[in-house]
Amino acid sequence: MQIYVNVLQTYMSALGMGDFATIKALFTPDARVNSPFLGEMPAEDFFEKLADFTSESIITPIDIFLSTTDRHQATAYFRYDWTLKDGTQISFKVMDLFSFAANDDRVTRLDLIYDTHPIRSSVGNKFQ
Repeated sequence: MQIYVNVLQTYMSALGMGDFATIKALFTPDARVNSPFLGEMPAEDFFEKLADFTSESIITPIDIFLSTTDRHQATAYFRYDWTLKDGTQISFKVMDLFSFAANDDRVTRLDLIYDTHPIRSSVGNKFQ
């Protein structure tokens, strides 16, 4: 399970640095991301869109949770201070639920969990 902690720490660090190549390498080729804004899509497509929208990200880790019921899941909980390329600033807490491949440490699915209401009021539907 420590390997999952390392993966989540790498993810949060890379997200903060805007290192989307490192993030993509953490995922299997067929990995999926489920986003409250964009719905479900291939991880590759999701992170390309995120890179296109992002000017700067500041990630403040809060905690990492290891599942007690599914040994192939872990959750990163962090504060995301996000600046869009148009200058819009958004700050919110998010829980990212990672599901891992049974035979390696790469991510097969990522579910983003956060309240979209305050974000939609400031950015509308820019992500569609």
